[in-house]
Amino acid sequence: MGSVIARNAAASRIADDVLKTVTRAQARGGEVQKLAQARFSALYPALTAIEQQYNEACSANDLLHVTLMARDSESDLTIGAVCDEVYNTLGRVSVSVDYNLIFGSGKKAWTDGDPVQQPRLMNALAANIRQTNNAKLADKKEEWAVRIEQKAAAQAKAAEPIAAADAQVARLKMQRRTLANTAQVELVRLKRDFKNIGMTEAQIHEIIPDSPAGSSAAPTKPAQQPTGNEPAPSQHDDMPGR
Repeated sequence: MGSVIARNAAASRIADDVLKTVTRAQARGGEVQKLAQARFSALYPALTAIEQQYNEACSANDLLHVTLMARDSESDLTIGAVCDEVYNTLGRVSVSVDYNLIFGSGKKAWTDGDPVQQPRLMNALAANIRQTNNAKLADKKEEWAVRIEQKAAAQAKAAEPIAAADAQVARLKMQRRTLANTAQVELVRLKRDFKNIGMTEAQIHEIIPDSPAGSSAAPTKPAQQPTGNEPAPSQHDDMPGR
C-alpha cells in the first residue's frame, strides 16, 4: 500500500510532490485533473511563489554572511598583527601589565564570539590602545588604534543588514512551512478523492508520488568543513594568561 509524503517532511520535498502530482494529473486529464485542480488551483501557485521567495532570500542572506565572515577574518588578522607588534615593542616579556591592560586575556578575547558584535569590541580595544601610558608604545599607539578602527568600520558595515536578512528568512521559512503543511493535507485528501472515484492504490500513486514511511524527513545537514583560510594563531597565544 502506497503512502503520501509525511507532514514532517522537508517543505521542498512536499512542494516537489505537489508539482509532480499536478503535472501528472494534467497529463491524465478528465476527472483526475479536475480533482487535482480543485485541491491545488490556489494552493499550488502560492506554494511555488513562497518556495522561490525563500530560496532567493536564503541566497541573499548567505551572501551577506559570507561577506561578513570575510571582513571578520580580515579583522582577526589585524587584531592578531597588532597584538604581536605591541608584544614585540614591549620587549617580548613574559609578563606585562601594560599588555594585559590593553588585551586582557589575549587576542582571542577580541576575535572569538559573534562577528556581528565584534566591531564594538574592536572599538573598545582601540580605546585601550590609546589609553596606554607606556612610553615604549607612545609612538605607535595611534597607528594601531586606527588600524583596528578601520577594520571595525568595515565589519560593522557588513554586519548592518544581517539582522533584517535573518528576519526575512525566518518569516518566509514560517510561511513556507505553513503552506507545505497545508499542501500535505491536500495530498492526503486528494488521495481520498481518487479512492472515491474507484482508483486503486497503484493507480493513485501513478499520480501522487509514493513516499514509504521513514523516507520523507529532511536530511541531516553535514558538518561544515574547515576552509583552510582560518587565521594562524598569534605567536603569544600560548603564553600563560593569554
